[in-house]
Amino acid sequence: MALFGHPEYQIGRGEVSESFLEAPIFVLFLMLNGAVMIAFYLVTKNASYTVAVGVTLFVFSSTLIKVELGVAFLVVAMGLSPEIDAGPVGLGTRSMNLRYDDFLIFVVFMGVLVRQAWEGKPFSWKPSPINMGIVAYYGMCLVSSLRAYRVSLAYWDKYAAFFILVKMVEFYMIFFLVGNAIKNMKSAKYQIVVFFVVSLIISTYALRSVGITSRVSAPFEAGGTEPNTLGGYLTICMVLAIAILTQTRSWKVTISMIVLFGYTLIPFLYTLSRASYLALVAGLLTLGFMSRRYWIIVLMVLVLMFSSALMPEEVCQRVNYTFQEGAGEHVVIAGKATGIQVDKSTYERIYVWQKVKHNLRIWPWIGGGVGWSNIMDSQYARVLIETGILGLIAFLFMQFQLMKTGRQAYRWSDDTFGKALGLATVSCTIALMVHSAGTISFLIVRIMEPYWFIVALAVTARMNAVEDYTRTRKAELAAREEAMEETPDEEEMTPAHVL
Repeated sequence: MALFGHPEYQIGRGEVSESFLEAPIFVLFLMLNGAVMIAFYLVTKNASYTVAVGVTLFVFSSTLIKVELGVAFLVVAMGLSPEIDAGPVGLGTRSMNLRYDDFLIFVVFMGVLVRQAWEGKPFSWKPSPINMGIVAYYGMCLVSSLRAYRVSLAYWDKYAAFFILVKMVEFYMIFFLVGNAIKNMKSAKYQIVVFFVVSLIISTYALRSVGITSRVSAPFEAGGTEPNTLGGYLTICMVLAIAILTQTRSWKVTISMIVLFGYTLIPFLYTLSRASYLALVAGLLTLGFMSRRYWIIVLMVLVLMFSSALMPEEVCQRVNYTFQEGAGEHVVIAGKATGIQVDKSTYERIYVWQKVKHNLRIWPWIGGGVGWSNIMDSQYARVLIETGILGLIAFLFMQFQLMKTGRQAYRWSDDTFGKALGLATVSCTIALMVHSAGTISFLIVRIMEPYWFIVALAVTARMNAVEDYTRTRKAELAAREEAMEETPDEEEMTPAHVL
C-alpha cells in the first residue's frame, strides 16, 4: 500500500490505518528536526539561524503529513514574513530584500512534491486558461532577457534580471502548489480563514501606527515603509470579503465579512495611497455589476458624493493634493500643454511614458530585457520597456485569461464559496490593473503572493465544478442508456406490450 494513499475503509488484512501511521512518523520527524537543530547550533553558534532552520524543517514535516498545514504556514508567511535588506545587487542601482517566505515557498513546494510522489500521484498543472497566459508572458520575459544577455546590452543588469525572474517564478509556484494541495472547498475555506486572520493582524499593526507615522504601512518592511503595497494588499482582502458577503447564505458569515471590511478599511484609508483608492473603487464596482448586487454600486456612488464629509481630513487633503494650481508640475500631452498642474508624484507617473516612447523607438517588439530600467511608477510602462509590444500583448493576454477563469469559476460553481472565489478573482484582477497604473503591482511580493493564492483557489473551484458537471452528465447518459435498453423497440411491440 502506498503510504497515505488509501482511505481507511479500503484497509485489508495486514495493512495499517493512516491515522495510526501519521502520528508516529510526525514524532519521528520532530525528533530528527531536534537533532539537526542541535547539530546546526553547535556548528554555527547562531540562535537566529538555528530557529529558522528548525521552523523550516517543521514546516516541511507538516507538509509531508498534511499538505493543508504547509499551505497554511505559507499563508501566514505571506503577510508576516520579515524582510532582510541584503544590500545592493548587480550594478548597485537597486537593493535586494530577502523574505523568509522566499525560502518557505520552495520548502512547501518540495513537501507537496514528495507527498504526492509518496502517494503515487503525479504533480501536474490543473487545466485552466491561466496556464497558457503564464507561459506566454513569462516566455516573453525570458526571450527579451536572453536577447539582452546575448548582445551585452548597455546598462542591462543581468543580476537584477535573474532575481526578478526568480521572484516571478515564486508567484507561479504559489499558484501551482496551492492548486495541487487544495482539492475541495472545505480545505479552501480553512485557508481563507487563516488568510483573514493574518489580514486582521496586519490591519491591527497598521492601526497602531495611525497618528504616529504620516502614512501607515505593513510590518517587517526593510528599507522604509511602502504604503502603496499595504493599500494593494488590503484592497485584495476587502474585495474578497465583499465577494463572500454577496454569495453567502449565512448571516454569521455576512456579519463577519462586514466587520472585517470595516476594520480593514480604516488602515487602508490611512495609507493615503491614491492608486489603492482607485483600485478599491474599481474592484467593488466590478463586483457589484458582475454579481448584480447593485446596492454596492449605489453605496459607492453615495460615499463618493459625500466623501468630503465622510472621509478623514488626511484622506481629503491627499486627494486634493493631486492638483496644484500655480504650484505643481505642468502636464504636457503629445507636446501640447493641458493647463493642468499636478504634484510631483503624479507627474512622475505621467512622465514615465516619455521614457516608454523613447525606448519603443530603439527596441519596439521585445524590449530591453527584464531589469533594464528600474521603473517603479507604472506596471504597463515597465512591461513595454522591458519586453516591448509583444510582451505587453502577452501580459494583457494573461490578465484576460485570469478574468476568464474567474468568470468561469463564478458561473459554473454550484458551491457559494466557489462562486465567491471566482467573483473575487475577476474583481481583484480589475482592481490591480487600475492599481498597477501607478505602481508595479504585478511585481510586488506582498501583493502578488496573496493574489495568486486566491487565483489558485478559484481554479480549484472551477475544476470541482467541471468534475461535478462531468459526473452528472455521465450519470444522466448511463440512466438514459439503461432506460433505452429496458424499453422495447416499436417494431417488436406486440398486442401484449400495448395491453
